[in-house]
Amino acid sequence: MDGSKPTTSTERRVAGRWSAILHVAAFLAAALAAAAVPVAASHTKPHQEAVQAARVALFDKKDPQLVRRLLEGMWGEQPSDSETPYLLGMAHFLLYDPEKSLTLFDACLAGDARAGNPPPRLDCLYWSGRANSMKAALAWYHRETIVDGLIKSRLTIGAALDRYEQVLAKAPDHVGAMLSQAEYYMAAPYLPPMAYGDVARARSLVARALALEADNPRAHYLQARLDLYYNGRRDQARAGYAKVRQLLDRGVGGVEAALLRRWVDFAQAEVAFLDQDYAAAITYADAYLRQVPDGAEGYALKGASLKFLGQEAAGEAQIKKAREFNPRVRRYREP
Repeated sequence: MDGSKPTTSTERRVAGRWSAILHVAAFLAAALAAAAVPVAASHTKPHQEAVQAARVALFDKKDPQLVRRLLEGMWGEQPSDSETPYLLGMAHFLLYDPEKSLTLFDACLAGDARAGNPPPRLDCLYWSGRANSMKAALAWYHRETIVDGLIKSRLTIGAALDRYEQVLAKAPDHVGAMLSQAEYYMAAPYLPPMAYGDVARARSLVARALALEADNPRAHYLQARLDLYYNGRRDQARAGYAKVRQLLDRGVGGVEAALLRRWVDFAQAEVAFLDQDYAAAITYADAYLRQVPDGAEGYALKGASLKFLGQEAAGEAQIKKAREFNPRVRRYREP
């Protein structure tokens, strides 16, 4: 007889009980293993499909509202990954909601830390900087007083510059971070006056960015601004803005192409106004206002242009509308 089999009734009872205990233990282990899986894991495939669809909506369709519809709710409230808050943060940034985008970019960075990824995602760091810059710009744009604008924007500008430095420390050739620093140093029109300063450094950063990416539309846009406001070369600025438009029409510009298009529309309106081509200025201003219906500066420029064309009442109505949106809107030269 095989010595491995129980031979007595006592041995057989013990063996039966042991077998039952093993079955119960195996069942409990399986149950505990299932309970240890995060809730989000039961939605892994739908979540992945939603993230993929959101990437297409953001990068191909340039539709931030669709990204929100795809990801907000179940996955957006408590994301278990870094990609979901990154895509949602980008969507809110493109919709001019820096507060919400900053919260989401922080969640993106925290998700990487939880996952044990030693270097945080550069795109989350970089766009967190851009969101801080936007927050500072909006604080300045909607300021009650000069002091109020400076106080509210100072910390966020500092946070933005810190993010850009972190990005460049990890990726010295990161063109986006270079251009964001250049924008600060050349005092972009939507930044407070404390940003004024190192235009030479801005020129150097833009030149380096163009050397690395010759067809970068944002680099050409900033170079055109330098030519217009600092280099005294309106002809080069005019050509630069035209180059930006050509690049955007070719599909270059990535996710921020929509922002660049509205910026270049307004920039070309300003150049046309300086050229005293008021009809063209109105055309470009209208293109800008179709994208930014509450763009006070667009109404102000259009109003001044209408006055130069002899349409006094229509021009004054546009200027009044501009001041309703922003009482401190820039005043353009009038006849």
